[in-house]
Amino acid sequence: MEINTVLITARFSSSRLPGKLLLPLGNFSVLGHSILRAKSAGLNPVLCTSTDVSDDALVLEASQFGIDFFRGHLSNKIIRWKDCLTYLELNDVHILDADDPYFDPLEILNSLDTLRLNRLDLVRTSERSDSGFASVGMSVTSKYMSVLARRSLELESEDFDVIPWGRLIFPLDKVATARNNYLTSDDNTQIRLTLDYKEDFELLALISKKFGVDAPRAIIEKYLIAHSELLNINESRTNDFLANKKVQLERNFQIES
Repeated sequence: MEINTVLITARFSSSRLPGKLLLPLGNFSVLGHSILRAKSAGLNPVLCTSTDVSDDALVLEASQFGIDFFRGHLSNKIIRWKDCLTYLELNDVHILDADDPYFDPLEILNSLDTLRLNRLDLVRTSERSDSGFASVGMSVTSKYMSVLARRSLELESEDFDVIPWGRLIFPLDKVATARNNYLTSDDNTQIRLTLDYKEDFELLALISKKFGVDAPRAIIEKYLIAHSELLNINESRTNDFLANKKVQLERNFQIES
């Protein structure tokens, strides 16, 4: 039986919502919630954080759930991922952000299957998920992550909070983008389930109170569409989130969009 390992990428520092990964989400912290959601889906979660002293608290929190952890490069998370994959001796992995606590395990498994069956280097996060929908991360081979790490060293900055994919992916690389997954009949509703702002936390806290850790993503989306007033809580933050990504790409890598 193939083990599906998920790297939960986490840093304690956050300028927009300090210490957000240790905020209480239901009966657990945000980080604990992500760990338990992965475990309940039969995935193997591993905390991937930095060697900075501020991240000691995340390692301590992860240890409460009995999972492995890896500590690596502070700002260049591509090198951190590469070193983690080498340490774990994995052929491939799925990578998630810890601040996306209601990811969809079915999308993760589909992403890994797509990577393996088609012998791809990388299956990127879907466009919808990347905009704040926060349902799936990326699947990647260890070999290709080593390639990306080498390429990252040639760029202008080592701050990869927002990754400049256009500068890292070359034409002959075997890369696909995960399809946008619509779990309900309404494919136009903007649902923001990532955690960057206090308004995001307010919505996620309400969801966790009703659904706990392991509710299927489709049930959560159906509920939110039926109670669309809840989406107003953090609706205004979507544009802020996307604008911040543009600013970081321009500031760090001179990429304008």
